[in-house]
Amino acid sequence: MNLPVRRQPSRPTPLDDAPLGWPIGGGLVLLLVVTLVVGLQLGALPWRFRKQMWQLQGALAGGAVGLVVGIAIGRRRSP
Repeated sequence: MNLPVRRQPSRPTPLDDAPLGWPIGGGLVLLLVVTLVVGLQLGALPWRFRKQMWQLQGALAGGAVGLVVGIAIGRRRSP
């Protein structure tokens, strides 16, 4: 009579514990550097241009909110 063999749970390999690869981490570092450089450049602008930048930021934020609300409302409607 053969008894069923109990298998031990598999152990994770060292590759499973490896951190994220370069493309994701490198992209994050690149985004951070670009954001920092753009922020420093915008900080050096004269006051009149800063007001226009705030207006642009408000327009982009309003557009993003409108997009999210539009998608949310569109998903609730049945075709």
